[in-house]
Amino acid sequence: MNRRIRIYAKASFVPEEIREKINCGCDGLEYNLREDFIKNGDCFETCYPKEIFTMYNVEVVHVPFYAQGLVMNMEHVFQHKDPGPIRNVFRLAQYCADIWQHRILVVIHSSLSYFDFIEYELFRSHLVGVLRQFFADFPMVDLAIENVVPMEYKPDRKESPRLCNGTFTDLTDMVRWLRERFGERIGSVLDICHAAMTEKYMTALLAAADFLPQEECPDELDYSMDHFFRAHQGICKLIHFNDFIGNGYLQNHGTPFRDPKKAGDLLEMYRKYNYDCPMTLEIQEENYKNCINYRQTRAMLETLQESRYHSGTIEK
Repeated sequence: MNRRIRIYAKASFVPEEIREKINCGCDGLEYNLREDFIKNGDCFETCYPKEIFTMYNVEVVHVPFYAQGLVMNMEHVFQHKDPGPIRNVFRLAQYCADIWQHRILVVIHSSLSYFDFIEYELFRSHLVGVLRQFFADFPMVDLAIENVVPMEYKPDRKESPRLCNGTFTDLTDMVRWLRERFGERIGSVLDICHAAMTEKYMTALLAAADFLPQEECPDELDYSMDHFFRAHQGICKLIHFNDFIGNGYLQNHGTPFRDPKKAGDLLEMYRKYNYDCPMTLEIQEENYKNCINYRQTRAMLETLQESRYHSGTIEK
């Protein structure tokens, strides 16, 4: 039987935002690092108020974003000769681990296909070497790689969307390759919003491709949410629990679940594949000092879990 799921809240380096998430209720924080950390990472101990690190339990540190929401993907930051920016993220995680006396998870995205990951021998060799050094220098820090959406789309730009190769089993294959070298210190993050967007866009793409089989699609063409849970089984360290509306971008991204049945179905897949990892409610707000959407989503999860508890399928 599954125990109650640990619920984390995502927060930026803003004390008022952190206090609001504490007031909302959570088991731990996932730091949402922004571009300012790229500049201030070398001096984070003195550049930010110390209370940010000590006011509430920290569990996860998310690799920062560049300007305009561009993501520091694994294949970007780990190919540089100078690993300083990503080293500062690991150093921050170890700093929090020393304060809270438990392991800290660093989360990073990757849009690599597994084919490219294997073919980029110089990158792979550099990645393994840097990770080996990081894991030695920061013994309480683990790494988890997050699934991405099938394309990057910026409505305010004129160019076409950038299609991503690594959107599904590419990630889980890479994680398993890395686990052969680093064991359980490497894992995956299953982002529900990203997975649902992938299912929507890839289903539409495959339906339009008349050269592909339209019935009895082979397993590798199955982008369903159930298949996502199955692919991440046994390697998932964290779930980002959120939804999307419309095209899934900008204000449509990381929205709360409005349908309890949809959220309940996800919890059933969590149970079906014997997950025991925590969930971060990565929920967008109009005002992060008044997190209405987070409160509603957390209350929905609590109600769904309480219902399962009374039905005898969950432990306290």
